[in-house]
Amino acid sequence: MSNLSSTSRRGATLPEVCVIAVSLLIAAACVLVVMMSRGPRVMCRLPAQKDITQIRGILQAMQVWSHNNKGIYPRPSLLDVNNATTAEPGSAKDHTANIFSFLIYEGAVAPEIMVSPAEANTTYIERFDAYQYSEPNAAVIPAGALWDPAFKSDFSPDAPAPSNNSYAHAIPSGPRLKQWGNTASATEAVFGNRGPKITGPLKDPSKPSFDIDSNTLLIHGRRESWEGYIAYNDGHIAFENKLNPKPLRYTRADGKKCPDLLFYDEPDDAVGLNAFLGVFTTAGDTPAKFTAIWD
Repeated sequence: MSNLSSTSRRGATLPEVCVIAVSLLIAAACVLVVMMSRGPRVMCRLPAQKDITQIRGILQAMQVWSHNNKGIYPRPSLLDVNNATTAEPGSAKDHTANIFSFLIYEGAVAPEIMVSPAEANTTYIERFDAYQYSEPNAAVIPAGALWDPAFKSDFSPDAPAPSNNSYAHAIPSGPRLKQWGNTASATEAVFGNRGPKITGPLKDPSKPSFDIDSNTLLIHGRRESWEGYIAYNDGHIAFENKLNPKPLRYTRADGKKCPDLLFYDEPDDAVGLNAFLGVFTTAGDTPAKFTAIWD
């Protein structure tokens, strides 16, 4: 004979169900209030954390590759010397799409991590699921290819295909070539979330003018400001809420050190080592031949 009482065997009454439901709603509301009170963008914490993981993974892939390649990060111009992959001559190969596609072809990163989980420009940037790891059809000589040229980084509205990349990187050219490698410097910004176009004029470097309609303001920031994750050559990832992070400075011809904008190539930089991260659709033997695009 069961020891359960008739009370314990009966189902919950309608009033009891209502009380439980209300209690759960109150508890959920309390959790929501706590999350929102802990600061901006808390509700987007999971995409942000995944973005950090992706940025760290891509930087580590470049650093690991550099260990067996004289400490430098991948430069397609030094790899595809026989033009089997693309017909671009020499350093014209060193643009964003080729750099990242090479990392994918090497198996160092997967195509899906090249698109930020917080990407705002989903109209022109999408994951590339058709990457060819062997004899890619888009190569000049597929059997000798070192990456798949079908991987793209041009998110311009008139581009022939969508971009498959969200992230910006430093220019591997000119004086900055000394920074395109595993230098272990905590003040060399090399990779991260892309930013808005700086519109200037820069009368006050501490208060730059920028495109307030940029999609990049919605990746981690708010419509009126940019925020994002930037990777430095010592391997650390910093959440920056300014376009000119405090540690970054460049030197003018008169010797004065000024705030350094992450997404702008300051023309009065005396040595050409200011931070300048971007998505580049063309490249060349000088920084002037790199074409940055903005959205």
